[in-house]
Amino acid sequence: MAQRKEYQKKICLLGDGAVGKTSLIRKYVMNVFDDKYIATVGTKVSRKEMVIVHPKTEMEVDLTLMIWDVVGQKQYQKLRMMYYQGANGAIVVCDISRKDTLEGLHDWASSIRQGLGDIPLVFLVNKIDLIGQRQMSDDQIKEMADRYSSEFMFTSALSGQNVENAFERIGELMLEPV
Repeated sequence: MAQRKEYQKKICLLGDGAVGKTSLIRKYVMNVFDDKYIATVGTKVSRKEMVIVHPKTEMEVDLTLMIWDVVGQKQYQKLRMMYYQGANGAIVVCDISRKDTLEGLHDWASSIRQGLGDIPLVFLVNKIDLIGQRQMSDDQIKEMADRYSSEFMFTSALSGQNVENAFERIGELMLEPV
């Protein structure tokens, strides 16, 4: 029997401040949620190992994700390219209750693609548990994802809805060309 392959991939979580990037990572890596907001300063790196089915070979592989939580505040914009270096993919996050964060996705996606080329992106519409405060339509979200030939998902770091699926999907997309 063939030995299982191992891969290590770097992903960046991108999006405006307070969209829930850190909460999504904490939910995925540690299965915890904390609603206290503390702005990320610079970047924080988390590691998560997973077993995933390789999209081409359909064999199980061991994938280690190095997850970079990139600062979302605009004043740190000049540091972004430094944090992007070596990334194999990105999750780009907006907050369903703040329309301006949907509009901000374009800046984040174009910025990382400008620096790294056509890497896989997955767009997340986070805080779906706040559906009653929704400020964007499915069409607007789909239009943004389509602009980058990417997929989108609705997530909630609070409930865990689609959090694991989002990280698994970016993992699959990063393995496709391998």
